[in-house]
Amino acid sequence: MKDAVIEGLRSRILSLERHAPRRGAWASRASSPEPAPESVPASFSSPGRARGGGGWRLGCPVLDALLPAGLEPNALHEIKGAPSTKEGASAADWMAGIGFAARLAVRRVDALRGAGRGGNVQPWVLWCWPRSLAGEFGSPSAVGFARLGLDPSRLLIVETARASEALNAIEESLRAQSVAIVIGALDEADLTPSRRLSLAAGEAATPCLLVTNPASEPAAATATRWRVKRQPSAPHAFDSRAPGATRFSIALERCKARPESAAQPAMLVEWSDETRRFDLAAVVADLPAQARGTGGGAFGPTVRPY
Repeated sequence: MKDAVIEGLRSRILSLERHAPRRGAWASRASSPEPAPESVPASFSSPGRARGGGGWRLGCPVLDALLPAGLEPNALHEIKGAPSTKEGASAADWMAGIGFAARLAVRRVDALRGAGRGGNVQPWVLWCWPRSLAGEFGSPSAVGFARLGLDPSRLLIVETARASEALNAIEESLRAQSVAIVIGALDEADLTPSRRLSLAAGEAATPCLLVTNPASEPAAATATRWRVKRQPSAPHAFDSRAPGATRFSIALERCKARPESAAQPAMLVEWSDETRRFDLAAVVADLPAQARGTGGGAFGPTVRPY
């Protein structure tokens, strides 16, 4: 009798999952009808029209060559800084990952707006983390986000008392189907929570960028995992005493869609506030392909001290 009840519940769950809605305001489905103009603003159109067949890209051809169809919008992507000490990670190591995630969110919003039909309303971006991290690193800066290209009035910030509550909030936000992207910051995500986030992202086609402690174990069930190391900024074009473009050393440690991409060396890239895109840093972009160690292929140079 007990086995029959369990089997009946399993069948019911499978039936519910099979008929659950798989698209939201931001999802891309070729077979789905277009929403009525009065129900969804024109600028909230499907990301399927964005460059890259639904995915979004970093803007740097060498980095984008690592991803067969861009960053998947229906997946979980982990971003980790590089620990600077044997004892663990510093706040600056965390900030490298957070800064990279914020810029990926800018790229996502730009891709969605570029896929729209002329609307001026920016999509919603949700930022979620436990209060312990907020107290350690400080709240996100509205001025900083505006400078990157994100409208602070379209940013939702969620701070929770505990990490478990942050995980729940991230999952529910992904399932809500009303935001363009969710950025979460946590010390770590175990196997079960990361799988739940991945499933939620897939159901609503809402991407999740999960920034985790640089010294913690990698999360499971991720489409990509990026290792980001802070680097000195580029020289300023007009003032040698001022910082120039922000630079990162970026390595793709996991790529589910193309595993061989994870074997490529790290690349030194810089972010342009004007064009809102990544590009190879000038010190390596001008090198011949042979000096980059690519042999003229798609992948970029190894970052070495200089």
